[in-house]
Amino acid sequence: MAKPTIVLDKNYLQGSTAAHILQLAQSHQLLMADVLFYELISSSEPGRSRCFAKFPKTENPVVLVHQMGALLKQEIESHEACGKPSTRYEDIRFQFNEALASTNYALPPSAAEALQEQTAELREDVERFLDRVRLIPTLIPNLLEGTSAELQSLREAAEDVIATDTDAMLKFYGSLVAPPGELPLPPVTIMTRDWALFRWQQVQLLFALDAYCRYGGHVPDTLSGKAYEKIEHDVLDAHYLLLGVLEGSFATREKKLQRWFGLLCPDGQLDS
Repeated sequence: MAKPTIVLDKNYLQGSTAAHILQLAQSHQLLMADVLFYELISSSEPGRSRCFAKFPKTENPVVLVHQMGALLKQEIESHEACGKPSTRYEDIRFQFNEALASTNYALPPSAAEALQEQTAELREDVERFLDRVRLIPTLIPNLLEGTSAELQSLREAAEDVIATDTDAMLKFYGSLVAPPGELPLPPVTIMTRDWALFRWQQVQLLFALDAYCRYGGHVPDTLSGKAYEKIEHDVLDAHYLLLGVLEGSFATREKKLQRWFGLLCPDGQLDS
């Protein structure tokens, strides 16, 4: 790819004008993950049509990169780092359906069914994420003890360890075991910071730490309404952050993601 690349998230797309997205597309290859397409397609109106209307009206307005799960699977099978997402993309010619920019667009039955399947998978991901959140006090004890200033200091210190202490993260990775029936994880002896598997553990811990602190250590057994939507957003945002870190280039207006990208990828390009 001749132009530099950048991973887009929904927050950035929503907060940008069509003119700004066009300008960015002229200087960069826009990388679109499956999670962004899912979020846009599942959005209510007029949000969906407004976002799709911002993409350049050209062939291949974005590069469709492989989903996060495919990158992790590749590493598990090959025992090699997957590289940048921009090297793993759908090599096809396409244009977005112009109807997607219309408020009257309705998904065809096959697409609606696929969307339901993705939503079901997201619910499963939410449950797995909540399990990780509940593990935080085991991994990082005494996190919620002290004054407000002390709590903030402890949290920042924990984020710094997750983001920068390679030895600690390798030790954590080495304690992980693949679910029954699945291929074993690559050995810790070949793991480095440029692996998606390594970065994914960092990203998951940062989000779990944030959620644990948000709930004051008391994670409800069941969530609904706005609370559930917030966790859903965390699960989806984790995909963006991982891809942005792997690419070394990320466009987001979400303050939390900006901070974590800076910690995880201090030499990367951040467009906010």
